[in-house]
Amino acid sequence: MRPFFAALAAAACLAFPTAEAADIEAGRVRAEPCMACHGTDGITADRSIPSLAGQKERYLQWQLVFFRSGRRQSEIMQPQAAELSDEELRNLGAFFASLPRISPPPGPAEPALHEMGKQAAARHRCASCHMDNYAGSQAAPAIAHQTREYTAKALEDYRKNARPSVGVAAMNEVAGGLSDDEITAIALYLESPE
Repeated sequence: MRPFFAALAAAACLAFPTAEAADIEAGRVRAEPCMACHGTDGITADRSIPSLAGQKERYLQWQLVFFRSGRRQSEIMQPQAAELSDEELRNLGAFFASLPRISPPPGPAEPALHEMGKQAAARHRCASCHMDNYAGSQAAPAIAHQTREYTAKALEDYRKNARPSVGVAAMNEVAGGLSDDEITAIALYLESPE
C-alpha cells in the first residue's frame, strides 16, 4: 500500500471511536522518549520545537500517522513514530492533550508587528478552523502560545508543501498565499494573541 493511502487508512481508524478509550497513563509511559525534546510536562525549552501540552488529541494522532507513514518528513520523528501501534498513537495523543497548555508570554514584544499579525490572521481567516481563541478544534491544532520560531517554520513548510495538511489541503493553500512579512507577523501574534 502506498504511504499516502496507508496514512489515510490509519487515520480513518483513528477518526472513529474505538471500543476502548485511550489510556492516558500508558501514553505517559510511552511518551518518556518524547520528553527529551518536548519537555517533561509537554512544554519544550527549545523554541524551534513545538510544545505538545494541551494540544488537540486528534491533531497529535494525525501528525504521528503522517510521521509513521513518511508523509511528513523528519529525521527525528519518523524513526520514533515508525514503531508506534495505532493504540500507542491514541494513548500518546490522549496523554499530551491531558496536560495543561503552555502559558502565554507576558505580552507582545513588538506591538506594531503584533497588530499586523492580528490583521493578517483575520484576513486569512485562521480562526475559522483554529477557533476565535486559537485553541484549536478536533484535528485543527491549538496554535496560540506556540513560539514564533516554531509557528513561522510550520507556516513556511506549509507554504512550500513540505508539510501535509490534515484532511484537505487547507493549510497548504492558506500558507501558499502568505508573504514572508505576514508569516513573521502571524507567528509573533499567535505567540500571545490576547
